[in-house]
Amino acid sequence: MDEALSPRQVTRVVRLPLDPTPVEQAILQRYADCSRACYNFAFSLKDAAQRRWAAERDRLIADGMQEKAARKAATARFAVPRQFDLQKIFLAVRDRPFTGPERAGEPFPRYRYRWWAGVNAMVCQQAFRDADRAWSNWLSRSREGHGYPRPKQRGRCKDSFRLPGVSLAAEDLRHIRISGERRPGGQKAFRVRLHRPAYRLARLLQQGGQVKMVTVSRSGPRWFAAFNVRLPAPPAVVATRAQRRRGAVGVDLGVEVIAATSQPVLLQGAVTQLVANPRYLANARRALAKWERRKARRWVKGLPAGQQSRGWHEAKDHVAKLHALIAAHRASTQHHLTKALVTQFAQVVIEDLQVKNMSKSAKGTLEDPGSRVRQKAGLNRALLDVGFGEIRRQLAYKAPWYGSVLSAVNPAYTSQTCHRCGHVDSKSRRTRSVFECTACGTQVHADIGAAHNILARGQQTPAALF
Repeated sequence: MDEALSPRQVTRVVRLPLDPTPVEQAILQRYADCSRACYNFAFSLKDAAQRRWAAERDRLIADGMQEKAARKAATARFAVPRQFDLQKIFLAVRDRPFTGPERAGEPFPRYRYRWWAGVNAMVCQQAFRDADRAWSNWLSRSREGHGYPRPKQRGRCKDSFRLPGVSLAAEDLRHIRISGERRPGGQKAFRVRLHRPAYRLARLLQQGGQVKMVTVSRSGPRWFAAFNVRLPAPPAVVATRAQRRRGAVGVDLGVEVIAATSQPVLLQGAVTQLVANPRYLANARRALAKWERRKARRWVKGLPAGQQSRGWHEAKDHVAKLHALIAAHRASTQHHLTKALVTQFAQVVIEDLQVKNMSKSAKGTLEDPGSRVRQKAGLNRALLDVGFGEIRRQLAYKAPWYGSVLSAVNPAYTSQTCHRCGHVDSKSRRTRSVFECTACGTQVHADIGAAHNILARGQQTPAALF
């Protein structure tokens, strides 16, 4: 299992783009395919054991046994295999020949699990650990409505694998070294060129950091390596004089305006209180629709994805590239915004938004159909494109780095309350952007007024650290 993190240690993640050659891309893809196959191997065993356990529990309950006792008895007979059990099972069966009918031109014997051949064994171990973690998460959160774990489908899940033993090549900041497999015929250790020098990773290593794990993943046409670095915890950072002078800032997150602040913030060379939404997804929807149509037209029914035409694969890769580009632009905007907030203010106050509830579908059921489903779907798409949860996550881990404090307040009526007199009236919100108090006549941009109310609530309650 994962090593416990000491209170005197912290973890930093450095994500670096790779420039692999076509041969290296094929190796990375084989590693990712093996990781997915191992995960599905573990899932199939866990799923089968879970079904046998449920059937045994139901049988015992039907025979008159109490539910608690039936669960305990079923667990004793049909326990779901854990990570080390999965590894033992896999080692016992991986070299067994395939028992099904042979195909023309295939060498004999044909092995049942060909995908592991030559791949570093740690890739399989990490995949089994991922399956174990997914199962544990489902068991601990099933009461909250989280769904049953599912297998990973090729083409639908993200291509990635985790591997210890990956490091910078000796005295070379432009290459990383990926460890190989010692078994006869295994893939030898190889080097992959980085898109840019790993200066930040080198600094962390000079500070006493150790690379514990590396996740190699593909986003569109690009490959990335995310280094998980464990290093001694630095001294607590305190707010600078400039941060203390500016004090606290309230931030109202929205769709039309990503963020409205209670006082001006310097963002990418411009001083503003309203950060406009670049709408990366909406701007790319026409191009996405065009390539999705081409992809659908070129699909030959009855053929697996691997046997589709070159044109279909071209359209598929183009769609993936567009989605990766949208995600990269969105992440860049989020990082610029969150860093500007935590470096310029001693406290950042945001709303405690329940994004999962906000983005629920309005479709309803057959008995109780929803209304304005298309409009709600568009709003949900816009909410998820902004990424409220990701902005909050980034603020939570960046604030301690720069001596700032993050707190979250109740969002109720922040956009209907006058920040000057405190009068609450929904009619004061004249339009999406215009707020005119029906009591005192104060006029302000609605989002900026909400940011002032958020700030006031944050100063009335103790700061909630994340």
